[in-house]
Parts: sequence; structure tokens; C-alpha cells
Amino acid sequence: MRLCSGAGCGRAIADATRFCDECKAERGTPVQPEGKQHTTGYGAELDKLRKGTRWQKVRLLAVNRDPICKRCKGRLSEIVDHVVPAAVAIFQAQESGRWPYDQHAGYFLMCNLQGLCRSCHGLKTTEDKTHVGPWPDVVEAFDRTPKRKWSF
Repeated sequence: MRLCSGAGCGRAIADATRFCDECKAERGTPVQPEGKQHTTGYGAELDKLRKGTRWQKVRLLAVNRDPICKRCKGRLSEIVDHVVPAAVAIFQAQESGRWPYDQHAGYFLMCNLQGLCRSCHGLKTTEDKTHVGPWPDVVEAFDRTPKRKWSF
């Protein structure tokens, strides 16, 4: 149990809530069921990719490549973000026909990933939601990135 966050209110409320029902009504906030409600913004298919072992390996590579936030350059990277949103990147990769045996290749392209701190990731997510116009082409970005040359 904790105290309500309403100004001057001292009512005891559940830990997972912020305001009591009376303070919610005063603020004009709709009363919701107990507990936090959070969504990743991902559908079932993207959520399955995010929880897979392939993503965990790619995520580790991206965090090692970008240990400092690419946006503010001041804090440690905590989140691996898709520069172009994941669903758009997957669609662009499928449309290119470059990866005929991997329908989710766009999700895992390193050229479309960047390490961000939590606050910068929140800002970028808001920018993505209000984005207007065409997204940059992730396949072109893939072609521009230098490839590793192996010599034996």
C-alpha cells in the first residue's frame, strides 16, 4: 500500500496505482482497473521476434557497437532502437526481394539499429508516431554500409 499522489490527499491505495478514485475524478482521469497497463506497440508477430534468441544476439551486437546513446552521446545505451520502425523495415526488405528465405530480415538489419538511452528512446518513439512522409530505405542503407572482407 502507498499514499495517493493527489495534492493533499492521504488515502491509502494499491502500489500499482497513482491516484485514488476520488482524485482521478477531480483530475478528469478515467478510472481504470487496478494494475499498470503497458503496451509495446508491437503486434503479436513483432513481439515474437523481439522475444526470440536471434534478436537477443543481434541486440547484444548493437549494444556493444553503440555503448553510448547515439542521440544525446552522454548516457549509456539501454535500448536498441530501430531507426526506421520495425514493421516498415520488414516491409521494405520483403519488397526488395533481397532476402527471399527470410521474411523478417528487415527486423535484424544492423544498419537500422541504434543504441539509445531510455529518455532519448521515449523522444524518438514520439517522433516516430508523428512522422509524416516516406521513411528512409533500409535496403539502401544496408548497401551503403561497409561489408567485412574475409581473408584466409
